[in-house]
Amino acid sequence: MTDQLLFSIIMPAYNEEDVIEDTIRDLCEHLNTTEFHYELIVVDDASSDATAEILKKLVWDYPNLRNIHNAGPNGYGFAIRKGLEVYKGDAAVVVTSDGADAPQDVAAYFKCIADGADCAFGARFGPDSTVVGYPPVKRVINRVTNTLIGWMVGAPYRDFTNGFKCYRRTVIEDMQPLVAGQFNITIEMSLKAVLGGWNYSVVPNDWRQRGGGESSFSILKLIRPYGATLLYCLLRNYLMSVRR
Repeated sequence: MTDQLLFSIIMPAYNEEDVIEDTIRDLCEHLNTTEFHYELIVVDDASSDATAEILKKLVWDYPNLRNIHNAGPNGYGFAIRKGLEVYKGDAAVVVTSDGADAPQDVAAYFKCIADGADCAFGARFGPDSTVVGYPPVKRVINRVTNTLIGWMVGAPYRDFTNGFKCYRRTVIEDMQPLVAGQFNITIEMSLKAVLGGWNYSVVPNDWRQRGGGESSFSILKLIRPYGATLLYCLLRNYLMSVRR
């Protein structure tokens, strides 16, 4: 039952003064029209712009908003891990602060969990998804990478690098310790969930290019961390199976 569940939204934010207010307002205004109970944890990852000041103002408008400062170590993965140290929900979803993830998809994830799924995974490139502004070269690399990952772990899912996912608390506890500190946490969390045998529902995702500010995501810088994280997750799963 949805009235028995509290959902936590973990939103890392670094120098997002151009978009953070619109992102939070759009998300909260949409969720406030639904039946879901939620908290929004925005983890300010030591921003040097006006992000912190904007968040302090928004807390007055949205009592469900919790503003957390991550003094360090810093990075996308570290910010998510900081949020997961303090969340109160029965499940947690990771959402970007740049407005790329659609609020209606957050609600769709919540419904999957309320209906009994252990996880809700997004799929950005299927026939039922709308993707706007995704660079063509990056898209090709994304599709090849995710196909290879799915093949290596024997899963039909094809969007492991999509960090926009929701997990029950039991799944998050099972994937500890989380070790990735940057964007490679996206595949660490999803791989640990899949390799751990947890069931997941797949939700077609809409995605749009950020409306302002600059992304710190660099696919070239992530090739080695992604590869190392993939090997770590496979080795971890093998060692756990041997112990059983």
